[in-house]
Amino acid sequence: MDHRVFITLLFVLSGTLNVLLIKWVSNQSVDGSDGKPHRFQHPVVLTMLMFLGEFLCFGVYKVVHTLMSRRGMSAEQDHILTRGSCEFHPLSMLLPSFLRTIASILLFTGLFLTYATSFQMIRGVALIFVGLFSTMYLNHTLSSRHWLAIFTMTCGIIDILALDVQRVDYDYQTLPHTDHNTILTGDLLVIMAEVLHAFLYVYEEKHMKASDLVPMQAAGWQGIFGVVITALAAICLNFVPSVAPFNEGSRGVFDDWTDLIPQLRGNTMLILALAGFTCSCAIYNCVGMSIAKFSSSSNRLLADGIRVYFIWAFVIFAEWEILNLITILGFFILQTGIILYRQAIFVEWYRSTLARWQRIRYMDMTAETVPTPSSQPADVI
Repeated sequence: MDHRVFITLLFVLSGTLNVLLIKWVSNQSVDGSDGKPHRFQHPVVLTMLMFLGEFLCFGVYKVVHTLMSRRGMSAEQDHILTRGSCEFHPLSMLLPSFLRTIASILLFTGLFLTYATSFQMIRGVALIFVGLFSTMYLNHTLSSRHWLAIFTMTCGIIDILALDVQRVDYDYQTLPHTDHNTILTGDLLVIMAEVLHAFLYVYEEKHMKASDLVPMQAAGWQGIFGVVITALAAICLNFVPSVAPFNEGSRGVFDDWTDLIPQLRGNTMLILALAGFTCSCAIYNCVGMSIAKFSSSSNRLLADGIRVYFIWAFVIFAEWEILNLITILGFFILQTGIILYRQAIFVEWYRSTLARWQRIRYMDMTAETVPTPSSQPADVI
């Protein structure tokens, strides 16, 4: 199997597992510190686990780096996990960690309030903002095909938002609240999170390529900074009073950490799901940064969009959601825009490859026409 196919498949499957595990965990009703059943709504805890998974990447990188360095510099540069520049400034990962913390808290809260399929389809809005931010920070140019794709994706997302407001009246098996405002709030939180993610992806692509960073090392430092930032956020949000639908805990705060131990005590399946989520986050974020470094942020999001098919297949098989024609229409419109965007990228890639091939061919022809110096020694007079 081609390594690019393997990396893309690993990226898609780990991302699919993330969404399904989070949605399953958030649907669990377990007893809190007050002895009453509450849904497992802990977006800050999930964000902390996500960064702990990225921190595991740092440990793996150090072990592999130590083993490869004993074999020499060539072995270190040849290994895919340690290939990159030796000069690394950890503070360059502070801003991405801060953005990822805010975006992840918003994202996990939005997933708690909306459908898993709508969550993944709405995440396609990140591709729109990646295209816009790329023109500002990466000097990319959007062609007419790109703008047509952006317009089509916008229409698809609007259709999905309008459908969710109507869909909640009859399809509410995986929803904690069944009012229109709540599910619209969840969808809007996902959009806000994806705007932050779009800027984050562009920032990572710029620094990964410019500094030739090792993806696993960069992900590890993001995990270190993210754990610290999330811990500070957890202290604050553990005492911030919240209103419905953000107060599922016993004390009516945004993320009640006093409920965490009672909810996990004796619940083996919940603990295993959270452990699986942590490991899948480590794989997903590290592989995603590798795709951004060796390809682009747009291709990273295009690969990420594939997992919506797996999520659709699972929720229909598990009967989590009800399939209807309007949902398929919104999904079809969104996928049409993504395909248009992908074709625009392929056209640009083809043109750049063709221009590079012609340039190399011209250089070879020039080298052939230049007379080579004679190897015979000059006559001595």
